[in-house]
Amino acid sequence: MKPAPRILILLLLSLVALPAWAATPLAAQDGVLILLLGLLLIGIEAITPTFGVVGLLGLLVFVAGASMMVNAGLLPGGDSALGMGLVIAAALLLGGFLLWVVMRFLRFRRITPMGGREEVIGAVAEATRHFTEHHQGDYHGYVRVQGERWQARSTTPVAEGEQRRVSDVHGLVLLLEHDAISSADQITSTPE
Repeated sequence: MKPAPRILILLLLSLVALPAWAATPLAAQDGVLILLLGLLLIGIEAITPTFGVVGLLGLLVFVAGASMMVNAGLLPGGDSALGMGLVIAAALLLGGFLLWVVMRFLRFRRITPMGGREEVIGAVAEATRHFTEHHQGDYHGYVRVQGERWQARSTTPVAEGEQRRVSDVHGLVLLLEHDAISSADQITSTPE
């Protein structure tokens, strides 16, 4: 039997009948494979942002494999409380590492974007000249947003120097809100 299907079969069996299976002669070899599979899953969690799902599975698989090795007497302390104490200590250490990895990824998700579409939507755009009507109710022109010149569209006429908020971005064209921004409204809603 190839190693990959054997590991999956052993994983499923270990979750269902671990105590009875750990008494077999193959428990030592299979326990090492299951323990290594658990460490591999924890390593995958550290590299990919699965928010703890793969890491938690890896931790459970690691504990199952380590328990099999304790039952086979392969860990220091043999089949005693010292062996299970080592398994619990290693599980707590790996659990702390997984918690740190998941918190790090969650912190990265909270960081506000520094550029791109998300940064432009809601920003104040100032028309550089009068917008021209292309179709019935569709006006095109150029605006300046955060020091950059952009093409823009609006459903209402826009005068030169008029300021409006950006409501959406389609490719390299900004869509502007219907109403102009008053100077008092701009002062109270300008993000720092």
